[in-house]
Amino acid sequence: MEIQGIINRYLTAGLKKELSGLNLEGLNEIRIRADKPVILKYPDSEKILKTVFKPEELEEALAKMSEYSPYAFREEIKKGFITLKGGFRVGICGRAVIEGGKIKTIKDYTSLNIRIPLNVRGCGERLTDVYKDGFKNTVIISPPGCGKTTLLRDTIRLLSEKGLTVGVCDERGELNCFNDLGIRADVLEGFSKPDGIEILIRGLSPDVIAVDELGGEDDKEAVIKASYAGVGIISTLHGEDFNINGFKDLFKCIVILENKKGQGKIKKIYA
Repeated sequence: MEIQGIINRYLTAGLKKELSGLNLEGLNEIRIRADKPVILKYPDSEKILKTVFKPEELEEALAKMSEYSPYAFREEIKKGFITLKGGFRVGICGRAVIEGGKIKTIKDYTSLNIRIPLNVRGCGERLTDVYKDGFKNTVIISPPGCGKTTLLRDTIRLLSEKGLTVGVCDERGELNCFNDLGIRADVLEGFSKPDGIEILIRGLSPDVIAVDELGGEDDKEAVIKASYAGVGIISTLHGEDFNINGFKDLFKCIVILENKKGQGKIKKIYA
């Protein structure tokens, strides 16, 4: 699904009409806040629209996005986002419902942030040049929204086209959303990183495993296990520099992106 499909399927008639006359090329985010104007975010600018969502319109938009079945999306919603077809991640703000000391879900929604995935062919070429003497375990680091997934997606494609078998653990359906990961990529979608990595190692014989957004201890143990099995690792991580606790000995290539919204522009490579 492309951005126009998202607009037509989930958003209000008033917003559809206002967007119909605008240039959406390069759009990064559509930010919707209850009782406030919708804001479009571009890499170097933003546009404040006239359209204002009422709280009930915001609730209805999220209901449509979750196919009127919040229980099917409850694990994602309680983490503060859902992922739509095509790799569109929708961030969610609202009031936490606590049960047994843990977040059960979110309700009384106040904000939605629709993040637009980008397929920028060629943005990974500078990184793959580092692999001329063989692949090196790689981590791509930046704050949110600076293009980590975009760069990882194109690097997977380039590695695949250069002859490596790449096992992709696409936990949220954001890596393979353009079906453009190359002819040697095997994709597991919807699996947690620990489960997906284990399946890839056991059954798909990858040269490299690619995962997006390393998180807690389970993720850390899974990628270390893959490395011990002789499989290369390429991943992304939120941050601003290469002081990455627990991973320094694992990654031999550390990629720092520019700290601005964009398409995965590389600031520095430590290899």
